[in-house]
Order: sequence, then C-alpha cells, then structure tokens
Amino acid sequence: MPEKGELNKRQQTATVNHAALLMKRYHHGDVDKVQHFVRVYTLAKSIGELEKLSDDDQFGLELAAVVHSVEGDKVAEAKSLLKDCGVSDEIAMHVCHMVLNAENYEHISTLDHQILVEAKLIVDFKEHNTPEKEIIRKAEDIFITNTGKLFLKRAFNL
Repeated sequence: MPEKGELNKRQQTATVNHAALLMKRYHHGDVDKVQHFVRVYTLAKSIGELEKLSDDDQFGLELAAVVHSVEGDKVAEAKSLLKDCGVSDEIAMHVCHMVLNAENYEHISTLDHQILVEAKLIVDFKEHNTPEKEIIRKAEDIFITNTGKLFLKRAFNL
C-alpha cells in the first residue's frame, strides 16, 4: 500500500468512499449512527477544504470523520476497517489517534484533529439539543478555526 503522500486525490477519494461503505455495513441498519457519521464527515470535509488543509491532512481528516463512530475498542475497530480499505499503517495510526481522542480536547496537536473535534461538536450539539450557554462556553474554549467558528455561529444563530 502506498505511504503518506503517495495516493493521488482520486485514490484518496475512492479510499474514503470505501471506508464510508464499510461504516454503513458496520452500523448495519442503525440509521441514526449512519446519519451521525455522514454529518460529521460532511462538515469536517467542508471545514478542512475551507481551511486549506494539505491533500494528505484532508485525507486523514476525512477517514477519521468517517470511522470516528466505531464502538468497543476504537483503535482495533478503526484499524481493522482502515486495513480493509488498504490504508497504510502510518495513516491508520494517525487516524486512530484522532478517533481515540475525538472527545479529548486537551491533546489536540494537529489541525486535522482540531477540525474533527469541531465538526463532531457541532453535530453533537444539534443531536443532543445542547443549551446555548454550553455551546457558547465550549466554542470559546475549544474552537480555533475561523471556518469552524463560522459554521457554529450559523448553525445556532449565535
């Protein structure tokens, strides 16, 4: 399997689509879980593109957004799914780190991870009917990308 930087954009898109198909099978008929990962993926993809991530970082972000809702041993489940898609060990390790830490706001070290967290929070806020005060507090503490902040403001009329 090609290492980081060796997949062209078309191959990366095909790999992300394959991962999404496997996740739809993984959640086998649970419409809420499928819709959740699709929402997070769509939002993360848009934020990443608007924040002008490199192709490799965008690829990792999109994979993480697709597989972030695996359950149980998140690393083992995500790694297995990524292996089935032919993702290199290097990329799989980074994606698994983001998935494992998608709700750990203290250890965000890369922009793609930050964007995953922001996209997931926006979707979670909507799905859980989070009170406006809590949204504002978390926005101030966690959101750093201009696009994530803009999407959050527009989504909740802040």
